[in-house]
Parts: sequence; structure tokens; C-alpha cells
Amino acid sequence: MPAASPNEKTIVIVGLGKIGSLYAGCYGQAGHRIVTVDIGNGADWDRVARVPNPSGIDAWVVATPTATHLSVVEEILRQQPDARVLLEKPACYPDELAGLGRTVRRFPRARIIVNDVYSHSEAVRRFAASVRQLGEFDPIRKITVEFTKNRERDVANGRFVDTQYGEAGYEGFHMLSILRSILPADQYRRYLRTIPSAVTAEMRVRTSVAGLPDVELYTSSNGAIAFPELAGFAFPEAVSKDFITPTVIPYGSEFRYRFADVELQSGQHVTLVFEPFYGTEPDHKNIHAVHIRNTAPARHFLVAVNHFKEALLIQLNLLRHLGEGTSVVRPAEHRFLAALGSAMFTGTFPQTTENEKFARIGSET
Repeated sequence: MPAASPNEKTIVIVGLGKIGSLYAGCYGQAGHRIVTVDIGNGADWDRVARVPNPSGIDAWVVATPTATHLSVVEEILRQQPDARVLLEKPACYPDELAGLGRTVRRFPRARIIVNDVYSHSEAVRRFAASVRQLGEFDPIRKITVEFTKNRERDVANGRFVDTQYGEAGYEGFHMLSILRSILPADQYRRYLRTIPSAVTAEMRVRTSVAGLPDVELYTSSNGAIAFPELAGFAFPEAVSKDFITPTVIPYGSEFRYRFADVELQSGQHVTLVFEPFYGTEPDHKNIHAVHIRNTAPARHFLVAVNHFKEALLIQLNLLRHLGEGTSVVRPAEHRFLAALGSAMFTGTFPQTTENEKFARIGSET
């Protein structure tokens, strides 16, 4: 493998499906040298072990199916024990988290980050800053996050269906990233340790406990909108008429209803709305808005950013500067979402000793 120039990094993308191709495009456009590994997609190599000169690789991206993540990470670390790895979410399946921990300990020079787009999004940062500024004198009463899309056509066309995390495997990690950006660290850890007061099959998760704001997370992959009143105001009239007022996104539509709303004790709302110019702006996917409402005067500002590309570049830079042996995997979040997935599949939340186990997961970092 020829040496990379001083102005570029050599990045190996393992897995060339939809997500892996997005990684390759982003890093390639940023001027980095891309090497690809995939069994059947015309990649440069068909296995990690065939990639030459692993010591010359600056970063690896693992974008293969979740079931293969742990084995691919282990293969990478056998080739390059001090590798820098950006791992697509989920890091692995719930019953493999202990194995991933053992792998990290077995290769103490490795650096691993699980991709966390929304925690590096400028739109989320601006939203969280507004919440913190107002919340200093006006405490948070309730947080509502909804990520709804109709994925039925995707499933019909063979897109991956998460059989272990369930609905939580699609959007749960993103919603937790936003919640993590709003809550103080001690409150967020407590949230992860708290058994929700209600969990429904389409993943409506309600948590109400003394000492924390009320929190409601909702996601639906069949297009059923739960909270049209909290963000519907931000969309063009035609979009509201076609999707939000009927509270359903039809089969085949690319419209996504995604927002985070914070209600303060005074009645003010701070609302982050993703992609509010759907149908009116060609680049609508990269324009987001923050609204501060029920106050005089109301305030609104736009954030124009491709937060996927932004996050990938930021995390590549983080990998460059992480000390050896540093990993950001967030097993507590994985186990929290796995417990929600279990509750949605079975219709009941874990009881007795399983509840105690669930309540302890937030102690992990």
C-alpha cells in the first residue's frame, strides 16, 4: 500500500452497504485516501486480513451488519493492535457487550468510538445551549423527543430489521444523544437507571420520577405521528396538510418527522426541528431550526449543516487525539435500549430480579 501524503489520512471502510458508502463518500470528499473491504460489493479487498501494511492505516470504519461487529473489530485489532476504530451503532448485540469489553481489555492500545452523530451536530449543540441558558432560571418540566419515519418500503426492499433492539435500534441511540446533551450528567445517569413508567409497542417510552424532568421518547417505523402539536407549526402548510394533520406518513414517503421539545416550568418551549423545509428547499436535509416559543418575542434561528458529515469528520479528529486505550462505547445506553426492545417484543417490562439488573445498567460508562 503506497504511503499516504502528509495532507491525507488512510481510512479503511469495512462494509460497503448504504452506510459504509456514505462514510466512504464523506471521507473521500474530505481528501482522505479510502480503502474498502467487503465480501461481495467490488471492494479493494474481501477480508480485513488481506489489507496490506496495517501499521500505515490511520483509521478503520466498521459499517458491517451489527451481528458481525465484534468479530470484525477483533480481526482489525489482530492486524493492528493500536488501531483507531469508528464503529457504527449499535456497537454489538446486547449479549455481546461483555465480549466487546474483554476485547477492549485484551488490546489496551486500541481506540474505539461508536458513531454518535447527534452528539456532534451543531444543531443539537445550539439547541442544548438555548435550553441551558433558559433553564438556569426556568427549570425543565418535560422533554419530548420524536423520530418518526415510514420504513415499510425499506423493509419490503430487504433493508435490515433489528430483531434484538427492535424499534430502539433504529432511532433510540439518536434520541438518547439528544437527551444526553440536555440533562446534566448525574441526571442522565439516573435516567438510564430508572425503570420507565410505560413502554408501548411502537416505542413510546414515558419516564416520570421525582428529581428528573418528565421524559417521553417516541419512534415509529410505520409512520404514525404521536405529537403533531409540538413541531407541526415549523413545517410548510402543504407538509402539515399531507402528513402532520393526518398524523401518518404514508408508505413510500421520504418525509421524516423528527424533533426535540423542552417545556420549561414557565410554559416556554425550546424546540429543535430537523429538516423543516421538506418539499420547499432542495437541500432540506441539511437545514434545521431551533424555536423558542411562548415568550415575547418568540425567537427562531436556522442551522444549516450536514450533521452526518460534520459528525464523521469530528470523530475522525477525536480518534487522532485519543490516548491509547480510550474507548467510547456507552454500554449503559446499549443495555437500556436492549431492555426497551425486550419490553416491546414481549409486551411486558422485566420484573423482579431482571428489574434490579436493569436498574444497575446506568452505572456503566
